Amino acid sequence: MKLGLLAAAWLAGTFAALRLEPDILPLALLLLAALSCVVFARMYHWHLWPMALAAVILVAMIRAEASDGATPALASSEGQTVTVQGRVINDPEATQRFFKLIIQAEAIDRGTGEQPFPHKVLVYAEPPDLLVSSREPPYFRYGDNLIIKGQAQLPRVLAEFDYPAYLANQGISGVVYSRDATVAESIAGNVVGWRGRVFDLRGRLSESLEDALPERQSAIAEALFLGKRGRLPEDLVEEFRTTGTSHILAISGLHVGSMMIITMGIAALILGRRWSAYLLLPLALIWFYVLISGAPPSAIRAAIMGTVYLVAMGLGRPRSLLPALALSAAAMAAHSPQVLQQTSFQLSFGAMAGIALALPLQERVDTAIASRVPASQWRGGLWPSFILRWIAASLIVSLGATLATWPLVGFNFDRIPILGILTTALALPALPLILLGTLAASIGGLAHPVIGQVLGWFTWVPISYLIELVSRFPSLTVSGIWIGSWMVWTWFVLLGSLLLLARGAGHLMPRGSLAGRLFRQPAAEENVSSGVNSSTLSRFLVATTVVVASILVWAQVFAGPDGKLHVYFFDVGQGDSALIVTPEGKQVLVDGGPGTGSATAALSGPLPSGDRSIDMVVLTHLDSDHSRGLLEVLDRYRVASVLFGQEDTQSAMYPRWRAMMDRENAIEIRAQAGQVVALEDGVSLQVLNPPEQSAGGPAKDPNNNGVVLKLVYEHVSFFLAADIEAPAENRLVSSGLDMSSAVLKVAHHGSRTSTTPAFLAEVAPSVAVVSVGTDNSFGHPRHEVLERLGEAVGNDAIFRTDRDGTVEFISDGRALWVKTDR
Repeated sequence: MKLGLLAAAWLAGTFAALRLEPDILPLALLLLAALSCVVFARMYHWHLWPMALAAVILVAMIRAEASDGATPALASSEGQTVTVQGRVINDPEATQRFFKLIIQAEAIDRGTGEQPFPHKVLVYAEPPDLLVSSREPPYFRYGDNLIIKGQAQLPRVLAEFDYPAYLANQGISGVVYSRDATVAESIAGNVVGWRGRVFDLRGRLSESLEDALPERQSAIAEALFLGKRGRLPEDLVEEFRTTGTSHILAISGLHVGSMMIITMGIAALILGRRWSAYLLLPLALIWFYVLISGAPPSAIRAAIMGTVYLVAMGLGRPRSLLPALALSAAAMAAHSPQVLQQTSFQLSFGAMAGIALALPLQERVDTAIASRVPASQWRGGLWPSFILRWIAASLIVSLGATLATWPLVGFNFDRIPILGILTTALALPALPLILLGTLAASIGGLAHPVIGQVLGWFTWVPISYLIELVSRFPSLTVSGIWIGSWMVWTWFVLLGSLLLLARGAGHLMPRGSLAGRLFRQPAAEENVSSGVNSSTLSRFLVATTVVVASILVWAQVFAGPDGKLHVYFFDVGQGDSALIVTPEGKQVLVDGGPGTGSATAALSGPLPSGDRSIDMVVLTHLDSDHSRGLLEVLDRYRVASVLFGQEDTQSAMYPRWRAMMDRENAIEIRAQAGQVVALEDGVSLQVLNPPEQSAGGPAKDPNNNGVVLKLVYEHVSFFLAADIEAPAENRLVSSGLDMSSAVLKVAHHGSRTSTTPAFLAEVAPSVAVVSVGTDNSFGHPRHEVLERLGEAVGNDAIFRTDRDGTVEFISDGRALWVKTDR
C-alpha cells in the first residue's frame, strides 16, 4: 500500500509539472520546506506520510521540469533539403516504398554548413548499393552510421491523430524522406552490441513466422508477438479500429499478462508449486518477450508490473495489481516524464487499471459460477463450468478495459466503437493461443522450417478466427467530438466513486445471496475449488490437437488443383501483378506490384496455406510498380526460375534486383521474342517481346522493351501487354504474329500512349483488364482508352482492379468464367 502511494505521488507530481510548467527555483524552495517539516515531524513524532508524499510530489515536479527540453525543428520549411549524420537506433522495418529508421543524429547541414544536432530523426530511406550488395533485406541494421540526404517533412495533424505531438513525445525532431543514403564508415556486417543481437534474433523469428504462416496470418502474428506492424494490410487495420479492437494489435499489458499466465501454468505443471522457483520461467519469458517485441513503453510498463507481481508471489506478499501498475508507471515517468503525455501510454495505463479493478469481480463471478454449476450436474465433468467461467472472464476483462478507456478514445480519436466490449470479449480467448502458438512456431522454424510450418498450422486457427471476427463483426461507431477534458475527468471521478460505494455496500448484502457473492470479498472457507485439473486439461488439449490436425491435413488434401486454368490479376494499386495457376497446379507470377508486400499479400489468397514455392517468376521490366514486390517474393518463396528481359542497369531498382538474384538459386532465363515456355501439356507461354534488337536500349525505352507474353490454353488465350506503348504495339502488329486473345491485360494501366486501334484490332479481345490504382495521379485509365476498349469489347466486359478488386479468370480450355472481389 505504501509503495503504491509513493508511486501515485510521483505520478501526480509529474503530471502537475507537465500541465502547470512551474519554475524550478520555487519548487526547490518548497522542497526544502517540506524536508524541514519532515525533520520536525520526526522530532515530535508526528505522522510523516503527508509530508513525505508532498516531498515526493515536489521531487517529481523538479525532475519533470529539468527534463522538459523542447525538441528543435528539423527544418524551417516543408521540403527543405537537409543532410543528417547519425546512427540507427531502432530495428529497421520495411514499408511499402522505403525502409523506416530512427537516427540518433550527431550533425545536420541545412545548406548553411554542418552544425551539431544531437536529436532523433525519423527517416524513410532507400538502401545504398553497399548495403544492398552485402546484406539481405531490410539492409539497414541497428548501429549503422549513415549520412542521410533528403527532403524534410513537417509533421501535420492527421484527421484523428496528433502526429506532431506523437513524434515530439518520442523526442523525434522531424521526418526525412531520402533516396540518397550513404554509409559514413566501413561496415563489416557484424551485429552491434547486445541490442543488435536481439534485433538480429527478432529478424530471424520474423522470417520463421513468414515461412510458417500465410501472409495475413503472419502479419498478425508479427504484430502481436514481435511488435512489427509494417506488414499489416490497411484494410485489416481499419477493421480492427472500427470494431474497437485495435488495442489488441499494440503490444501492451494484455499481451504480457497473457504470456505470464500461460508460462506460470506450464511451469507449475512441469516443476510443481512447492517452491517458488517455477516463477523464474514466466519472469524470464516476459522480459524476453519485451526485448524481441522492440521494447515499446507499454510492454516495458507491463513487464515491470508483472515482475512486481511475481516477486510478491514468491515472497508470499499480497498480489494486488494496482500497486504494481502504479510502480511501473512511476518508474517510466521517472525515466521520461513526457511519457505521461503519450496517448498510447494513457490508453494502456487506463486499460490495465480497468482490468486490475475488474479482477476481484471476475474472481467472485468465477466462484459464483462454480458453486451454481457443479460438475455432478453435467455429463462431461468440469468443462461446462470452465467454459462459462472463461466467457464471463472475457466479458468482465473487456468491460473493465473499455469503461476505463472509452473517454480517452473519444477525446483523442473523435469516435467511440459501441460494440467494442463485445468484440473484445469474443477476441480475448484467442489471444493466449495466438501468443503461445506464435512463440512455438517461430522458435520451431529456427530449428527447421518444416517444424515451424507444422506448428504454424495450429497457430493459423486462432489467428484466422481473430481475422474473421473483426472482418465480419458490425462496425458501429459514434462521434466523440463532444468529449472534452472536463468530461474525461468527470467520468473517472464518478467511476472511482461508484467503485468505492460498491465495495462498501457489498458488506451490507447477505453473505449467501448472489449479490453477496458478487460484491463481498468471499471468506477463505467459502472459496470453491473450481479449477480444471492438469490431467483433464492435458486430455482436452491432446484431443483438440488431434482434431485440428485432422482438419488441417484434410483441408490440404482438398486444396489441390481443380483441373482448370486460373489467372488472377491482383489489385495491387498503381502497378501490375498477375498469377497463373495451370490445371495441374503449376504457378507463374508475372510482376509483383509497387509495394514491398504487394505480391506476397496477394498470393496469400489463391495459394494453399503453407505453399512457399513458385515455379516461375516473370519480370516484365524494372519499373518499381512492377518489380518492387518481386524482391519480397524472391526473398520469401522458393522460386525455380526467373524469366526477364534485358537488364536496365540505369534503373534505380537494378542494384537491389541484381543483388537478390545473385543470392537466390533460381534459374535465370533471358526473354526474347519467339521463345515458347511449355508449362504443361496444352498450356504454354509465348514470348512476343522484347525483340532481338532492343528499341533504343533498355535505359532509353524500358517500357517498349518489356516482356510481353501470350498465355495459351487450348482454345483460350491471354495477352499480357506489360507497359508497352505505341511503338512496340506497331512493331508487334507488323510482325505477323498471331496476337488474337480472348483476354487482354491492357498495357501501361490504360495510358493514352498505349492500346492503339490497330493493336486492338489485331488482338481482338472479348474481355479487357486494366490494372490500375484508385485515384492515381496519372489519370489512368485515360477516357480515350476506355472509349476504344468499349468499342472493342463493350463496357460490361472491361474490368478494373481499382473498381472490381482482384479479377480472376477460370477456363477449361474452351469456356471462360470471371470472378471479382467487388
